[in-house]
Amino acid sequence: MDIKRFPLYFCIISFSISLLVYGCQDPIINGGKNDSEVVLRDYLLSEGETWEPEKTYIIHGTLEILPNSVLEILPGTVVKFGRDAHIEVRGKLKIGTPLVRVELSEPVYLTSNSTNPQSGDWNGILFDHTHDSESFLRNTVIEYATVALDIKTTSPTLIDCTFRYNETSIALDGSNAKIQNNAIHDNDIGIYTIGRQTRPRIEKNNITKNETGIFCENVQSIIQDNNLENNDYALKLNVKFDLGIPNNWWGTVVREEIDKTILDVHDINIITKPLGTVDYEPIAEIRFEDAGPRE
Repeated sequence: MDIKRFPLYFCIISFSISLLVYGCQDPIINGGKNDSEVVLRDYLLSEGETWEPEKTYIIHGTLEILPNSVLEILPGTVVKFGRDAHIEVRGKLKIGTPLVRVELSEPVYLTSNSTNPQSGDWNGILFDHTHDSESFLRNTVIEYATVALDIKTTSPTLIDCTFRYNETSIALDGSNAKIQNNAIHDNDIGIYTIGRQTRPRIEKNNITKNETGIFCENVQSIIQDNNLENNDYALKLNVKFDLGIPNNWWGTVVREEIDKTILDVHDINIITKPLGTVDYEPIAEIRFEDAGPRE
C-alpha cells in the first residue's frame, strides 16, 4: 500500500465504522427506568403497531406515523410526552375504546412527562392532510399540550374524551370531524375552526371554564346541543360571515347575559375587523344532561 494513501484509507474505514455504530441505532429504548417503560425518540412507524396498557410509552422528539401505517393505542394505556414532543399522523391513529363497542373501557392518557406539568409542555398531535376518516379518539384524556389535536384535511371521530389544560384543545382546518360527547375545559381555546368548505359536527359537548370556548372562522360548522357555560367567552366569531348555532345551553336564557359571552359584529368597541353576526336562536331552556363523556 502506498504510504501516502494510508491516511485516506484510515478515514474511510473510520467513517464506515461510525455509520455502523451510530447510524443503525434503534430509536426505541426499551425499559427506561424499568421494564414497564418504552422510550421512543424521533421514531418512524412504517407498519401496524399496537400499544398496550402494561407499559408506559414516553415520546421524545417526533413520532411519525407514515402513510399506510396504523398506530392503535389500547384502553388503559398511558403515553407521556417530553418537552415539545409531538405525533405526526400521515397514516391512521386509533386511540381508546373502539367505536363499535357500546361500553367504555379504561381511559387512555396522553399527558406531559414533566414532574410539574404546564399547558404547552408538548406540541400535540398533527393530522397532516391524510384525507382519512377512520382515525378516532374515544375515552381519551389529553392534557398540557400546545395544540392537543391539530386536524388538517382529515376527519377523525372524537368522542367521550376529556381535553384539559391545553393552550388549544382542537384545531380544525378543512375537516368534517365529528366532535361529540366530550368534556373540554380549562383551556385557553377549546375548539378553533377554519375553512368554510367543510362542516365539522360539534355536538353534545361540555365546553366550560375556557378562556374561549369556540373560536370560529368556519361558519358552516354544526354547533348544537352543547353546554357552553362558565367560559370567559363562549364563542368568538372571527370572519365577516354570519353564523347560526341554535339549541345550545349558555348557562342562562337571558339574552343580555348570553351576548356578553359572544364576540361578533355587535362588539364594535373591541373588534378590529368586519365581523358577522352570531344567531343563537332558539336557545336551549335547560342544560343538556346527556352532554359530555358517557359513563
